[in-house]
Amino acid sequence: MSGMVRAGLGAGLAGGILDFAAASIVYPLAYPGLKIMRIWQSVAEGVLGKAAYDGGLRTAVLGAGLHFVIALCAGMTLAAVMSRAEIFRRLWPVSGALYGVSMYCFMQLVVLPLSQVGVKHPDAKALAIGLGIHILVFGLGSALVASRLLKRTA
Repeated sequence: MSGMVRAGLGAGLAGGILDFAAASIVYPLAYPGLKIMRIWQSVAEGVLGKAAYDGGLRTAVLGAGLHFVIALCAGMTLAAVMSRAEIFRRLWPVSGALYGVSMYCFMQLVVLPLSQVGVKHPDAKALAIGLGIHILVFGLGSALVASRLLKRTA
């Protein structure tokens, strides 16, 4: 397996796990009464529409699986970009923050509108939480792992 593929898989897996944990902890704290299963069913809503909320654990697992597919694809993209220029690896915190913002925007402006969810405009609280998690957890975590794994192959 090439170093870039290993870095992409590592970045995607790390970002996916960190984002999964952060979303499962932060959103229920920020929105009392919100159940973790509902969070992951909302991801499955992208392919199933509102029926995702009637599927119980099965659709929550589907949502989590979709989350990891997206995270792995994003991690591969990040590793491909970071492998092209040493400055992206050296300044991994900046790369990670930009990557986190980019992924948040991509999800809000491209993925959701093309899915069964459609266009949603998050309120200020949801925007702050979503951007915060994407930058500080998903972005930085993914970029750290990618930069470390790419250094091993350089």
